[in-house]
Amino acid sequence: MLNLFKSSKQINNQAIVEAVEFLGRYEVGVVEQKKLINFLQNEDERSLYHTNPRLISERLDLSEQDTLQLLVVALKEGIVTLNWDIQCPKCHGIDFAATQLGEITTYHVCPACHHKHESDADQQVRVTFSIDERLRSLSERADDLGFRNHVDAEYGVVSGHRLLTLQKFRDLFPRETIPPNESLLIRQVTILFTDLAGSTALYSQKGDSQAYSLVSQHFQILFKIVDQHHGAVIKTIGDAIMAAFTSPDDGIKAAIAMQVEMQKFNGLANQASGSTDNQLILKVGVHAGACISVTLNDRADYFGTTVNTAARVQALSQGNDIVFTADLLSRVKAITALKNYIGDPNYVTLKGLSEPIAVFRMTATP
Repeated sequence: MLNLFKSSKQINNQAIVEAVEFLGRYEVGVVEQKKLINFLQNEDERSLYHTNPRLISERLDLSEQDTLQLLVVALKEGIVTLNWDIQCPKCHGIDFAATQLGEITTYHVCPACHHKHESDADQQVRVTFSIDERLRSLSERADDLGFRNHVDAEYGVVSGHRLLTLQKFRDLFPRETIPPNESLLIRQVTILFTDLAGSTALYSQKGDSQAYSLVSQHFQILFKIVDQHHGAVIKTIGDAIMAAFTSPDDGIKAAIAMQVEMQKFNGLANQASGSTDNQLILKVGVHAGACISVTLNDRADYFGTTVNTAARVQALSQGNDIVFTADLLSRVKAITALKNYIGDPNYVTLKGLSEPIAVFRMTATP
């Protein structure tokens, strides 16, 4: 007898397949699509409700970075929903109420114990993902606190701040911001500023069109490096960029890669033109510390002494070098990446700071 009707499970499975295959438009490969389809169709439903991204990373055999990028495009297409879960530092209960960043305010009141605490994007605010109910309906069994606690203890959580420094999230959800006049506490961020030395002379020598072309290519190089090193470009300011990283190691490695790639770029540009005057001289400054995340000009931004210090440290760069602070150096674990920084610190007084700070200067070679 012919089966004229499909079961609800078959219909849901087909909907999952069709939805995930649509991610090909975001350059999600076929292999990754198949892994995600299998996960969404066959995984225990407890792993599909407020799911720790690191569990998904392990199940899909992808890096955390690749997993977050995949989840963000899946979010864009309505395959998953994003949860901004907030853990109370007093009773350790988790508030599941926030489904948008715009629902988080400077201070949060725990619904269980009524403790009021600052919204800490590094320690209290974390991100989880759930499958959209139109693709797979979950039973009450999916909400298993013991299971989630076990997963978090095994893998560690992904902070809200980590998602805020994911370039793809910022690109696809530019209006996902906290409310005006509110802020998120950031306990540690690495801020990197760049600028081009002599850019005014460059436009005068090359003309607006050629100079703009060179500057645009330099932006493409820097944007790619920031993304590769798990950071995000927060904004551009003229010929400069401001980038943020949750890891100090990623920040300093990105700075090194920028100088290396710019040297290569200059060499290729000179070779193509047959001259030696196509030099873009990059200045880089890096600093790490605490700040707040705010909404400025309708975009997520960073504000505070750490940001101001990073900008002023960049101003100390002479070009083709990297200037960074002792605060950054003290947080960097991969010291071997800094083997060519110049010895003793130089103590400088920066505008707006009452005490001198120690800075180091280094050069990077291909």
